[in-house]
Amino acid sequence: MPGQRTSPEPPDAQLAFAAELRELRRRTYKKPTEEAFARRMGCGRSTVSAILNGRRFPNWEHTAAFVEACGADPSKWRERWLQANRQIEEASKGHPSPFTQLPFISGPEAKGDALLAAHWYRNNREFYEAASARAQQARSEIRVTYTRRYPPTQYTTPASAEYFRTILDWANEDSDDERSVRRIIGIPERNGVPDSDMFSWARQHYEDSKHILTYEASVLRWTAAADGLNMALIDDSVVFLAFSGGPRQKLNGFSVEDPTFMTYFAAYFDQLWAALQPLGTYLSAVDGSRIDEPAE
Repeated sequence: MPGQRTSPEPPDAQLAFAAELRELRRRTYKKPTEEAFARRMGCGRSTVSAILNGRRFPNWEHTAAFVEACGADPSKWRERWLQANRQIEEASKGHPSPFTQLPFISGPEAKGDALLAAHWYRNNREFYEAASARAQQARSEIRVTYTRRYPPTQYTTPASAEYFRTILDWANEDSDDERSVRRIIGIPERNGVPDSDMFSWARQHYEDSKHILTYEASVLRWTAAADGLNMALIDDSVVFLAFSGGPRQKLNGFSVEDPTFMTYFAAYFDQLWAALQPLGTYLSAVDGSRIDEPAE
């Protein structure tokens, strides 16, 4: 209508920050409702809705309460909030922002440079020790893959053995937390026949873990004559990526603590998981096919 004033478009940094908060909420195991957020933040539901839609930029107290309600660490979001706040202030003054765009927003079409802080591990021991330590600190969810040509029992480092024990112990721990461990196991096969060593380990692993209600394993039938990329995703905060070499004991990798980085690998993991057979079902199917094979 003539003379009607339209609301100005919120600054890009404000919209970006709202998108980050929405993504954090999506990654939360139990997605809080807007009413639940409002109670934690000490505000009305309409305020929460305005924040999530990008119409309102939250103060730090509201941000910290929101992040905490999602089970994340508010201290890891402090710098992110400060950067968005500075960008919004600069935009209100008509000044171009001197800061780079926040990395946790637009997905694969995001423009600009986003620097990730990675921690590099030089060898098998350093990698597994760090992964074990972080797994012990997990709050709600661990997602891991194991796609190698040899079973874990053929690796001699104490750190790798401790890592596998830690994952099962964490899942089996008597806790009030709603815990979940999902493991994708790549079992090498050739001409449809699974590697005997990996299959034997998988059967024993199933017996060792089938009583743990918070632990699930599914099988990826692996036909490549090489190890896969292995990862550990801990809660919504840290990604460990492992790279193996020619010798079976050689392994190193790195970890990254960044919500955007986590989002990509979590989506990849979930895509794989949805298409796989549970470990128990796979074992029964393979054992059944062996029984049905005609005797020579």
